[in-house]
Parts: sequence; structure tokens; C-alpha cells
Amino acid sequence: MSICIGVPRGLLYYYYGDLWGNFFDKLGAEMIVSKETSKATLNCGSMLDGVCLPVKAYFGHVVEIHQKVDYLFMPRIVSVAKGQYTCPELIGLTDMVRSNLTNLPPLIDENISLLKNKRQLYQSIIRVGEKFGKGTLASLYAWNTAYKEFCHKANRVSKRYQVTAEQGKRIGIIGHPYILYDSLISMNVLEKLQKLGVDVLTPDKVDLPCANKASSFLEKKLFWSYCQHLVGAAEVMLTQEKTIDGMIVITSFACGPDSLMVEIIKQQAQAAGIPCMLLTVDEHTGENAFVTRLEAFVDMLTWRS
Repeated sequence: MSICIGVPRGLLYYYYGDLWGNFFDKLGAEMIVSKETSKATLNCGSMLDGVCLPVKAYFGHVVEIHQKVDYLFMPRIVSVAKGQYTCPELIGLTDMVRSNLTNLPPLIDENISLLKNKRQLYQSIIRVGEKFGKGTLASLYAWNTAYKEFCHKANRVSKRYQVTAEQGKRIGIIGHPYILYDSLISMNVLEKLQKLGVDVLTPDKVDLPCANKASSFLEKKLFWSYCQHLVGAAEVMLTQEKTIDGMIVITSFACGPDSLMVEIIKQQAQAAGIPCMLLTVDEHTGENAFVTRLEAFVDMLTWRS
């Protein structure tokens, strides 16, 4: 019987879930992912104070899955790019879980930092492989094969929410994937826009090299790599001719890194003459008011034309 690795369906799972699953499969382990976010998930996370909604949801997913698996996979991802960091709350997730939950299974919480080079990443891969009885070469081969497949898939244009709206408007929506693709946290914003006949363009349709090049207008790199990608993706959408008619930025209340990113994108949109709306979500966001704002924004874009 294969070892079961539990992965909470939140935060960096939406970036790297396919990669992790493929890697564990090649090591002979089975990755078990928690269910879609529900009200019960958020209720479990509501015991936490001073953190954003996606972190609360993540904690709820840990509560759901931690007694059903042999290991919990919660890597401490400090950096994924030279000279940049991930969000402080992402870095501290393991500590947060340990201090608030008891009877946890063993955690796979390797430190991952690419601030200088990939040496620490490869060392972590080898240590993870050892937990499943794999040697150095087998572990690195499993990772490299999984990573190549992951990059190949990522380089293809995403078909998610690619709406054909010949007479409708096209809106670029900027947000982290753990917000956009979590239907409860995002209030199903992509589906709601689809029902309004809107063609939606998301950041994952802009590849990383293109986004990084577009974000070169900044005087210096942002401190947070994921925000850098979103700023670059927004710049691509705003500056390419006839790409979008409007832009929506969706973020979570109390997210520090996003507060700077939002201001930059609003300035970008103003300079491009593209209407931009900010949507901030938390556990108290009302769906009716949320829908009203979407409908009003789409109506405004129609009137402008």
C-alpha cells in the first residue's frame, strides 16, 4: 500500500499542485488533496486572527485532511526567484499550523529558497525522496521529469474560462490563483463574468518570461515574486492593442503585499485609459453586493463603447 501524502487545497497548491502530484507519483506515493473550500472550511479557519482569508481557508483544509494521511506536505517556500521572497504568511504557515493543531502527522516542511541558487531545492528533493526509500539519483530524476512535464503544461495557453463573447467585452482579471480559482473565496467571479457574456483574460494566460519583461518598467523589482508576475501580466493586458476593455483586480482584505501591487496596477490602468475596479474579499463579503458591482462595471464598459 502506497504512502498517502496530504496536501491542503489552498495557497501554493494552485501554483504547484500538478507538479507536486506528479513528483510524488513518480516516488511511488499517493497525493491526497482536501476537498473544495466550503463554509465549514472557512469556519475552521476563523479561529485565526490577523491573517488573510486564503490563509484561513488553508488552515481549514489542514483541519479536514490531517487525520486521513501519513504525511502532510507543507514546504516552507521562502523564495522562488533570485532577490525576491514569497509572502511572509506563506513562509510561516508551518509554524501557524503547529501552534494551533495537535495530533498532527509528520510534516514534510522542507525549506525552499532560490534566493541565490537551486542547491537548497535539490537538497530538499533528496531528503523528501529518502522518506520513501529513494536514493539521490531516483529522487532527482523523479523531480526533473515531473518539472519538465509541469513546464510543458504551463507553457500551453490555458483553456480555463476562455469565453467566446463575439459581441461582448473582454476584461482582464488580476488576482492570485488561490483566489481566482477557489470558487468560494472569489465568489465564483469568473463564472459570474462568463454569465454576463464577458471574455475573461487571467494572469495564467501570460507566461512568466513575458510578464517579467513587461514589468521591467518598475524602477526595481518588487520584494514579492508572485506580485511581480501579476504586475507584469497586467501590463501586458493593458498595453497590447485591443486586448481588454476593462480590468478587475481582486485581492484579499489584509494582504500586505497586494496593497502595493494594487496601487501600481491602478496607476498602470489610468495611464492606459482602461477602467479598473478593485474587489476586496473577506469572510464577510456579501454575494449580492459583489454581483451588483460586477454588473455595474460591465454595464459601464458597454456604455463607454
